[in-house]
Amino acid sequence: MGMTTARMAAMMLVVGVALGGCATREEAEQAQKSADLADHHAGTAQARADEAYGAGNNALTVGNNALGTGNKALSAAQTAQQKADQNATEVAQLKRKIARLEHKVFPPHHKKKHRRHHVTPPTDKATNS
Repeated sequence: MGMTTARMAAMMLVVGVALGGCATREEAEQAQKSADLADHHAGTAQARADEAYGAGNNALTVGNNALGTGNKALSAAQTAQQKADQNATEVAQLKRKIARLEHKVFPPHHKKKHRRHHVTPPTDKATNS
């Protein structure tokens, strides 16, 4: 009875930890194999993620190049539209000038009025009584 309950509890704890902490060699090897397999799967997943990231960056580059090309085409089309509008305005002005000059050079002709004589259709004299 020289041991107190506190000492007894401490002793039981030490024995429990010592016995509970012991693992067999097979269990340790199995745990290591599981850890190695998990590490291998993690490495494979990381490689696939890196590959997908690279493909995503390539797609982004292609998309940016396409956007740049599209913007250049839009700019060229807008410039061409402005020139076409300017040309259309100039053509309209030239047509008006030509019409004025033609009016001065070639005065309008008055159409001759043709008189049409109304002819009454001949009546049948035999039916008149």
